[in-house]
Amino acid sequence: MQNMQDAMDNYTITSPISGTIIEKNAKVGDALSTGSDLCTIYDLSYLEMTINVDELQVSSLKVGQSVQVTADAVKDKTYEGLVTRVSMKGDTSGGTTTYPVTVRIDETDGLRPGMNANAEIVVAQAKNALTVPNAAIVRGGYVLVRQDSPSAVNADDSMSAPEGYVYVKVKTGVSDDNYTQVTSGLSESDTIAYDPSSVSSDSYYDDGGYDDMGGGELEDAGNNADLAEGGEETLPEETENGEAPAADAEEPAEGIDPAETGAVVVD
Repeated sequence: MQNMQDAMDNYTITSPISGTIIEKNAKVGDALSTGSDLCTIYDLSYLEMTINVDELQVSSLKVGQSVQVTADAVKDKTYEGLVTRVSMKGDTSGGTTTYPVTVRIDETDGLRPGMNANAEIVVAQAKNALTVPNAAIVRGGYVLVRQDSPSAVNADDSMSAPEGYVYVKVKTGVSDDNYTQVTSGLSESDTIAYDPSSVSSDSYYDDGGYDDMGGGELEDAGNNADLAEGGEETLPEETENGEAPAADAEEPAEGIDPAETGAVVVD
């Protein structure tokens, strides 16, 4: 008995990670049972969030992409994140399949595990780009241009346009929730007209830019996809022999009046 008592006195349970004890389930003198948890430890050196991305968008995501993260509880601050995992296994519900994407946030000042957060993943970028509002792109790649604009010489005569305006075919690049890059077909000196209500910002998607992937819950460092606290470790109580237990888009009408929709000078 003395040997067993000496062994228990010298028994040390070592945490598998460095971190902070956020919950303690036992204290000196408690009667413990085999397999119960002594405490829970979080590695708070970074946080992770898991977001579910629609099957139509997941193909544009990859490990290493930059992520802009905002939290409801932390006003006027944007955190920089990084995509660390894009799951190959999707979850189907109601006929829609989504894929878990893990985002790591190293700068966590003001954030805590369990907070609600939103993420924007940068899937493409363009610098010094000529852009137009998303609503200006209609009929499969046309923009309504005033007749005295330089690009009006490239008007598509087969397209019926309001008086004083013509439709010009354009090629587009990346886009975000508000603007689309025009790679050819327009110049900076053109004046365009469009119906601001023809495309809503929450339903427009093109081939790049910032994709709003919705929200998720912040969790600490880990890889759990169920929004449980990843990176936590629960230290088990020792067993009777001193060993740890085994782990088990709608387009505008043809006769629309640009004066009623608003004209914008592309710059």
